[in-house]
Amino acid sequence: MHHNRSTSTDSTSKRRVPLVVHSFRRVLDVSRFESPQHRRRRLEATRLNELAPVSSLPPELLCQIFLFHASSFPVQGNRGLGWLTVTHVIHRWREAALSCPELSANIIFRKNLVPIMLSRSKEVPLVIRVDLDTNKHLKPRHIWQNSARLGVLDVRGSQTALDIFFIDSVGKIAAPRLRSLSVVNTTMGDPLWLDAGVFHAADGRKSHMPRQLRMERCALPWNSPWYSNLTDLYLAYLHKAHGPTITMLLSVIVTSPLLEHLTLIDTKTQADGSERVFPFALRHLRTLHLIEPISVCAQILMNLTFPSIVTVVICSLPSPKDTETPSSLVHSVLCHRDFCQTYDFLRIEAPTAEHVRIATSSCSTDKTLVIDVHHGVRQLSLAPALHTLVKYSATFFSCITTLYVSTISLKIDAWRHLCKCRYLTTLTLRSGDLLPALTLLCARAMRCLGISKGAEAIVQADFDADGACNQLFPYLECITLSGIDCGDPKSAGPSVTDVLRALLWARRAGRCPIPRVRLEACENVFQQDLNYLRFLATDSFVWDGAGLNSKEKDDPGFPDIRSFSLNVFERMPFCIGPTF
Repeated sequence: MHHNRSTSTDSTSKRRVPLVVHSFRRVLDVSRFESPQHRRRRLEATRLNELAPVSSLPPELLCQIFLFHASSFPVQGNRGLGWLTVTHVIHRWREAALSCPELSANIIFRKNLVPIMLSRSKEVPLVIRVDLDTNKHLKPRHIWQNSARLGVLDVRGSQTALDIFFIDSVGKIAAPRLRSLSVVNTTMGDPLWLDAGVFHAADGRKSHMPRQLRMERCALPWNSPWYSNLTDLYLAYLHKAHGPTITMLLSVIVTSPLLEHLTLIDTKTQADGSERVFPFALRHLRTLHLIEPISVCAQILMNLTFPSIVTVVICSLPSPKDTETPSSLVHSVLCHRDFCQTYDFLRIEAPTAEHVRIATSSCSTDKTLVIDVHHGVRQLSLAPALHTLVKYSATFFSCITTLYVSTISLKIDAWRHLCKCRYLTTLTLRSGDLLPALTLLCARAMRCLGISKGAEAIVQADFDADGACNQLFPYLECITLSGIDCGDPKSAGPSVTDVLRALLWARRAGRCPIPRVRLEACENVFQQDLNYLRFLATDSFVWDGAGLNSKEKDDPGFPDIRSFSLNVFERMPFCIGPTF
C-alpha cells in the first residue's frame, strides 16, 4: 500500500510540474522579450481602460445595458453565443453579468450551457428565442420541462417545424408566467392555426396581466383569450383563411385598453355591414403601424381615437375591392382629430408616378406621421385634402418651419394651400416640376414691388395692417434645389434657374431677402447662373460642383439684373395668385 501511495503521489506531481514550469516560463518570456516601449504602451492602455467612462458605470447600469443587448439580439441559430460574449471582454463585465440572474435567464441552447444558465437564473422568468430552421437538433422537451418558468417565447421556423414544436404543448403545458408570445411562420402557403389551448394556464386567473403577442403568417383563433389585455399586438401577412372581419378586428383591439403598440400588416381583414358603437379611445397607444388596403385603414381611423399617439405610419396596399379613394385616406389621416397636431416638418414626395408619401414630424414633441399611398395608375391630387386641412385646422400649416417636396403630382392648386406655411424657414425642392412653386413665390414678390401681371386674385388676408402686400414665406432663410435640370426648358418660358434669379432679386429689392441658396446634384448648371446666384444670396451660396455645363448659356444681354428679372417675369406662365 505504501508503494502504491508513493507511486500515485509521484505521478500527480509529474502531471503538475510541467504546467507550473510552462506558466513560469511564459511569464519569463514576456518579461524578457517585452521591450520598455511595449511595456509603457501596455501599462498606458490598462490605465486608460480603468479611466474610461464605461469603467465608472455601476454594476446595476451595466446589467441594464446587457439586458438591452440580449433582448435586441436576433433569434438564435446554431452559431454565436449571443449575449454571452460580454462576459469575455473584461473581468469587471464578467462579474456584473454573472451576478445578474435576469441576464442568465436569456437561455442560449448549447449542450453544456443550458443547465448552468438555469441554475444561475434562479427563479427569474426565462426568455427563450429560437430559430427552428437553423437549430434543427433542438428538442421541444428541453423547453417544456421548464415551462412553469417561461416568461418570453420567441419562435420562428417552417410550418412543419412549428407543428412539431407546438403539438405536445396543446392542453398539456402550463405556462402561468408567459407574458410575451411571438410565432413567425417562414413558410408561405397553407394557413397555420395555433390551437387555442396552447399554454392553457396563461388563460387562467392571471390572464389579467399585460401581455405581448406577435403573429406572422399564423394566427390563434379570434376568440382566444390571448387577444385580451395586450400592450403590444403585431399581426402580419395572414392567410386569407385567417382574415377577420373589421368588426372582429376592432373587438380584439378594444379588449386591450392598455395597448401601447399596434402593428397590422396585410391581415386580410374583410369588410362587413355590422355597425358598432364607436369610436373607442386607446389612451395609452403610442405607435400605430397600418399597412392595409385603404378601406381597412379608413375604418380603423374612423372608429378609434389615439390621445397619446407619438408615431403613426400608414401605408395603403392596392386592392381591387377598395371602395375608398386615395384622396379620402389622405383626408382621413391628415384631418384626424388626434393626428392634426402642431408639426414643424412636412415632407411630400412621390418615389414613383403611382406612389405618394407624406411625412410630418415635430422636434418639440417627437411626434411623427407618415402616410404612404399606392394609388395605382391614377395620379393623386393632394389639393382637396390640403384644402380641407386648411379649412378645419388653421394651426397645422402655421407651425411648419421645414418643407421638403419631391413630386411631380403637386400642382399649383396644392401649392396655393402650402403657401399657408407662414413661418417656413427652410424649403427644399427636389426633382419634379419646380416651376409652380417658384412661379407663385416670384409673382407674389413682384406684387410686393408693385409689379403685377394679369388679373391676380388678391384678398384682404394678403395685406398687412399698413396695406402693404405680404410676402409668401416671409421668414424663409434657405431654399435648396436638388436633382433638377437647370438647362433651357423645351417651352418658350424661362428656365428654373432664371425664375430663381428673378425671385431672389425681387425678394432682395422688397427688403425680404432669402439669405442662403443651395444647389445639389443638379444637371446643366451654367456658369452665368452660378455668378448671379452667388451675388443674390445675401448670406451664402453652396453648390456641390456637380452638373457643370461648360457651354455658354444663351442668356439675352440685359444692362442689369432688374431688367433681366422683369423680362423673366413677363415670360413666366400666367398663374392666379394664392387664394386662401
